[in-house]
Amino acid sequence: MITIKQVEAFYWAAKLGTVQRAATKLHVTQSAATKRLQELERISAAPLFESSGRKAALTPKGQELLELCESFLAATARLEEIKASAKNVARVLHIGITELVALTWFPSLVRRLNSVYPHVTLQPDVDLSASLRDKVLDGRLDFAVLPEAYATPAMATVKLQSVKFSWICPVGAFDTGKVVSLQDLASLPLIEQDAGSGLTALCETLYAQAGIEPHRVSGSNSLVALAGLVEAGVGVSCVPLHLFDQEISQKRLQLVHTDPPAPSITYVASFLKQHQAALGYAVADIARQCCDFGPRHGQPRRRRPA
Repeated sequence: MITIKQVEAFYWAAKLGTVQRAATKLHVTQSAATKRLQELERISAAPLFESSGRKAALTPKGQELLELCESFLAATARLEEIKASAKNVARVLHIGITELVALTWFPSLVRRLNSVYPHVTLQPDVDLSASLRDKVLDGRLDFAVLPEAYATPAMATVKLQSVKFSWICPVGAFDTGKVVSLQDLASLPLIEQDAGSGLTALCETLYAQAGIEPHRVSGSNSLVALAGLVEAGVGVSCVPLHLFDQEISQKRLQLVHTDPPAPSITYVASFLKQHQAALGYAVADIARQCCDFGPRHGQPRRRRPA
């Protein structure tokens, strides 16, 4: 008789590519995961994985079984959701967010989730977009809020909001109110996040389309730190405007209007289609209700560095 543990071991070995990754995902030893796969192969009376190669490549029989397992695990997840709701079963939800989400509406999401799911413990992970995507795909995150461009066909997505970004520069670097070309903007170093940032990728595309290769400064993965480097006169950067309206009004930073304008980013709630999909859609619906990238009411004002 096939067990859920055997199905899970097979599913994650097929999805993640190795038995070791499947074992890590399931919190078991590699030998335990291997044993479950061997048991399932004996029941299937046919090899499920190709014998050659380091990655767990599926045989035709294995591919057929994977499709059945996906449907089975999706149905099991829905049943678990019903059971958890009825019995208030405690669980941990690993949720990934970007810094912008953490600085704006994530507290609202936490409060709403705690109200609707009081027995669910949130374990947040703040990271760059590319890293969040990879963590969802390999099972380290159950759910993530990330730019739409980073979603893959393996993910279910629920669209949230678009965020307008703006260029900022040291005060006096350009004439106030003047529309600046990207060529002129490139006269100052570009302070950016690492390559895994969705914002960095968009800015690279803008410059590339204009045929410009700016002098790049890898400043920080923190939006607040980027703005601090701009204020210090290091260069220009692209940030969510509303986060730094105070610094702009105090003339510590200067807003730059460019042609073409700074990019916008559309965010989505994302999770694997076949893994706890019912919970994923429920959390995504709450995220859609809470999502607000505007300034938080009562957000503490940042003090000017001494």
